[in-house]
Amino acid sequence: MAIRLVVDSGSDLLKQVAEERNIEIVPLKVAFGEETFTDGVDIDHDLFYKKMKESAHIPMTSLPSPQDFVDVFTRIGTEHEIICITISAATSGTYQSAKIAAETLPDHKITLVDSMNISMATGALALKASEMVDSGATSEAIVATLTEMKQDMHTFIAINDWTNVIKGGRVSNWKGSLAQALNIKPTLYLTREGEIHVKDKARGRSRQLANVVNFIKETGKDINGGTIYMLHSMAPQAELDRVESGLRATFNPKDVVIYRLGPIMGSHGGFGTIGFVV
Repeated sequence: MAIRLVVDSGSDLLKQVAEERNIEIVPLKVAFGEETFTDGVDIDHDLFYKKMKESAHIPMTSLPSPQDFVDVFTRIGTEHEIICITISAATSGTYQSAKIAAETLPDHKITLVDSMNISMATGALALKASEMVDSGATSEAIVATLTEMKQDMHTFIAINDWTNVIKGGRVSNWKGSLAQALNIKPTLYLTREGEIHVKDKARGRSRQLANVVNFIKETGKDINGGTIYMLHSMAPQAELDRVESGLRATFNPKDVVIYRLGPIMGSHGGFGTIGFVV
């Protein structure tokens, strides 16, 4: 039985890459006030960042319904095994929606994988699964590999602007405003349980980004010849170039893949955020 892969759009897997790899994407939604958009359907990266710049409302995200997953699972059909990889259940109800959907389709063989991470840490799992599908691996072997792989995925999120964090209610107005005034830059990370915690609060952007390089070192992961993902919310190109040079000099990766965060992850960090996935 052939295997098909499903992810949610919080994985930040680029649409064209998903199409090339025959990976289905179940979209989350993003709203600016009363205007609601479906990620990758009626809003793309360009429109999202334009709206975030111009709108009086900060973007708010919502998860897919179980029916959204049912629609994708039934379109794939019972003639395929399905492996569905979602962003962390500890940060989003997306996994639960997929679980409810799978339970309503007993004739489908559906395996759910909680990536226990977000953004391209989830996307990287999907890409690995796609490689294994192409090589003829069984679903059991793929899930076993993903289970091992996700324990050694590391995500750090360097927040530059507190505006979305404050207005989204993730930190109180007075604390966020004080931190902004003092030029405090928080760095977040994903725990092994898939939760988002504060790793560091640095004084100034340069120190923050230098600290991230040290945090990556502290993971002990051998990235020599590997891939580092840098996803950002319209960070300045000069800053991205400088950080990329530092990463290459320090870790000697084969690739540093840089592109913009999608609407879902871009909503939470706000302008200037850079996410690092190794």
